Amino acid sequence: MNDEPDTEPTPDAFESQQSRDLKWAIQSPPLIVDNPDDDELAGLKSTTQINEQELAAFLAPYAKFRVGQYFEGLVLYWLEKICHLKIVAQQQQIREGNQTIGEIDFLFEDAAGRLNHWETAVKFYLYYPEHNPTGSHFIGPNAADTFEKKVRRLLEHQLPLGKKHFPEVVRSKAFMKGMIFYHPRATPPTQLPQNMSASHLRGTWIRYSELSWLNDQNENRVFRIMHKPHWLSPEVNTPENKELISFEELKSDLETHFSKTERPLLISVLKCQQSICLEIDRVFIVAESWPQLPKKNSGT
Repeated sequence: MNDEPDTEPTPDAFESQQSRDLKWAIQSPPLIVDNPDDDELAGLKSTTQINEQELAAFLAPYAKFRVGQYFEGLVLYWLEKICHLKIVAQQQQIREGNQTIGEIDFLFEDAAGRLNHWETAVKFYLYYPEHNPTGSHFIGPNAADTFEKKVRRLLEHQLPLGKKHFPEVVRSKAFMKGMIFYHPRATPPTQLPQNMSASHLRGTWIRYSELSWLNDQNENRVFRIMHKPHWLSPEVNTPENKELISFEELKSDLETHFSKTERPLLISVLKCQQSICLEIDRVFIVAESWPQLPKKNSGT
C-alpha cells in the first residue's frame, strides 16, 4: 500500500472533481516514455486559470461516457480553453474508399502555427508476472487489453495514419496517462516493457479471495467503490459522505458484486483526518479467473 500523506492537504484538494481530474490529466506522470520534443511543450502544463463552472458545463457531455472519452474531453478543454490553441480537428475519421480505417484524436496548431497530431489514451494495467494467455505481464482489467498491444496501436498505426493523411503535421505525440497496479506479494519487475515510463503512477491489485489484506493494513481506513468516468485523480472526500464505507460494508458489497459478475472493481482507500479524507491507495479487486481472456460474445 502507498505511503500515507504526512502533510496538510493541498489547496487543490478542496477543488471540484472536474478540476482535480483536469490537473491529473495534464500534470500526472506519463504512462509511456515522452517524445524527444516534450521540453518544448512544457509551457502547456499550466492549469492555473480554471473556471470551474465553465469546465463543468464543458465536460457534461463527456461525463456520460467511458473513462477514455472523459479524458479526451479534459485534454480538449485544456488545449482549447486554457492554452488557447486552434483545434483543427478532433475525432476525425479517416476513410480510404468506403472503409473507415481509423480516427485522429487531435489536430491542433501550436503557438508558432505548426500543426500537431496527438493521440490520447488513459489506461490501467495490472502487473502479472506469471505466464498467461495474453502474452503480456501488464494486463488490463479486461484481459483482452495489454500495455504492449495498446502502445503498438498508438505508435505503429494511429500516429503514422496522421502523418500519411495530414502531411503538414510537424509533431506527433502519444499523450498517454494512467496507472500500473502491482500485487502486494509479487516481486516488482526488474525490467519494464519498451516505451513504459519508469515514473508511472502505481496502485495495488488483489483477488477477491484476498480481500482481508485490505483490512490487515490498518483498521482506520474507509473505502469508496470508484465509478466511471471518475477514475482519474486521487479521491478527496469528507467523513460524512455516505459513499465512504467501512471494510465490512465493502466486503458485503463485493460479495454481492462477484456473485453476479467477474468484472473487476476499482476501489479507493482513504484515511480520514479531522474534516477531510484523502486517498492513500488505489486498488483493483479482480475475480479468481482473471486474467483469463473474456469469452467472445456469440450473440448480437
